[in-house]
Amino acid sequence: MRRALTIALFVAGVWGGLWSQTPSFTASASTLTVASGQQFSVTFTFTGKSLPDSKDFKAPDFGQFVVMSGPNSSTSIQWINGRQTASLGFSYYLYARSAGKFTIGSAQIDYDGSIYKTEPISVEVTKGQAQTSSNPQTPAVQDPSLANIKENLFIRAIPTKRRVMQGEQLTLVYKLYTRVGISQFAFTRVPTYEGFWSEEFELPSQWQVSDETLDGKQYKVAIIRKVALFATQSGSLKLAPLIAKAGVQIRSNRRPNDPFDVFNDPFFTRYQTVEQEVESNALTIEVEPFPSGAPASFTGAAGRFSFSAKLDKTEVKAGEPLTLTVTVSGSGNVKLIGLPKPVLPADFEAYEPKISENITREGETIRGSKTAEYLMIPRNVGTRVIEPLSWSYYDLAQNRYVSFSSPRFNFTITPGKEISGSTVSSLSKEDVRLLGEDIRFLKLDVGNVEPIGRKPYENFGFLLALILPPLAFVGAFAYRKRMEKITGNLSSWKSRKAGKEAAKRLKMAKKILASGNTESYHAEIAKALFGYLSDKLKIPQGSLSLDRTLAELTQRNVPADTIRLVRTTIERAEFARFAPATDTKTARQDLLDRASEAIEGLEETVRD
Repeated sequence: MRRALTIALFVAGVWGGLWSQTPSFTASASTLTVASGQQFSVTFTFTGKSLPDSKDFKAPDFGQFVVMSGPNSSTSIQWINGRQTASLGFSYYLYARSAGKFTIGSAQIDYDGSIYKTEPISVEVTKGQAQTSSNPQTPAVQDPSLANIKENLFIRAIPTKRRVMQGEQLTLVYKLYTRVGISQFAFTRVPTYEGFWSEEFELPSQWQVSDETLDGKQYKVAIIRKVALFATQSGSLKLAPLIAKAGVQIRSNRRPNDPFDVFNDPFFTRYQTVEQEVESNALTIEVEPFPSGAPASFTGAAGRFSFSAKLDKTEVKAGEPLTLTVTVSGSGNVKLIGLPKPVLPADFEAYEPKISENITREGETIRGSKTAEYLMIPRNVGTRVIEPLSWSYYDLAQNRYVSFSSPRFNFTITPGKEISGSTVSSLSKEDVRLLGEDIRFLKLDVGNVEPIGRKPYENFGFLLALILPPLAFVGAFAYRKRMEKITGNLSSWKSRKAGKEAAKRLKMAKKILASGNTESYHAEIAKALFGYLSDKLKIPQGSLSLDRTLAELTQRNVPADTIRLVRTTIERAEFARFAPATDTKTARQDLLDRASEAIEGLEETVRD
């Protein structure tokens, strides 16, 4: 018995030691001295035995620095000597505008009910020249081969109105216009819309590409962002531009110096991927203030709304809850609506209201409802009154203020079953009898007691409970060791699984082809090829380009025929995706076959 107890305590101590780890939350910068006009990165890292929810992270005040990108989150879980270490990181890329000494504030995160904060970071910005690109190796636009990119790739911010009333909805659509091939696209700076409340519309995960003629030129056009804006102040409000980076594929006239390069062939067109910054046009919106003569119950709502207020009971017992529900529904900025508060009798116990919202973003208009449930408890018997509730809004269609008023709520409070020291003398016989039923009597006799007949360690259940914890610990330790081997090198694991993942995408592309959606079909083919090459060659997709891929395959001694097949398949898929669809059904099926053949060839020749 003593030996079994010792083993159990040892197992519990080891298990607790493995999981005991003090959480930490730290901040670091890529440099503490930077020249004005340059960029640098800041990372906030949480480390502990488990990870908090990323939504519980609160970014710091970046002061004079401009946020170019972020937060970009990353997660890492490691097992070292049987101990788990988990970390969650949030990184930002910042732009230094002017010289001086500046401080980045403390970030904070909520973990297991506790708030963790980082130490502030002081950064010195020296005088310097602004860089034209975050990547010094990216060619400038003045390069003859890139001179016309800005004419063939740009973003237009298109508002539905340029003059609105305060609180009126304005829909802003961002369209990407292109006449060149794009391999990657990512937002680097999204406007904060100062002076507006924004509600973003959900767009399809796959861009819907259409043809549009602008200034006599035909472009491929896709809606990349759609936002509903509601002005919270009047005046001339400026909207900052949206900035993104795109990987542009352009034809290269340069030839390699190596005469043995299999691609040094005048019959093959060479392409290179260039990172290009794309910026939308800036806008100025004129916002008119609300006209004078607003009623006292007006809180700033504009649109078209309805109002209702109802009480769930007209008769209630003292001590029982009563609920008053107030609802506003319609079209407009539902989230900023202020609901009226009832004036309750003095002997009512009131609680904070429960606020609920139901918002739909379908079509072009923001609609929904906002409800407040006021819970109250009357304490004394009698009749009570809640005076009418008033609420107003500005009707944009009628150009006038509209007011609502609820009915006057009258209700009766009857005696309840509350028992207190001040009301004991008024209890009836029925109340005393009920009190006797609610309390159990003490049991004065223990009854018959019989011996169990066996000692505890002779019981099978007792032995099983004693043995299972050590076995469970050994099994869990072995399982963690196996997972550590599998996930310890994530890139190698992805490389081994690259073929299966590519096969799934090609199977999906075949289904899309059968449905007749050619644009999604070509996009799926491109994802299958680039995703496979990224995992197989262990190159991040953000750094993956056709030239780098071909060079990597050549270094790995992949046969020239396979390399040529990979190149032509990628070029065909990308061209068909961004150029007008001129291929036939037979050509699309041939592209799928060639993609499968290219991946099979790489699976046979590329090794980890």
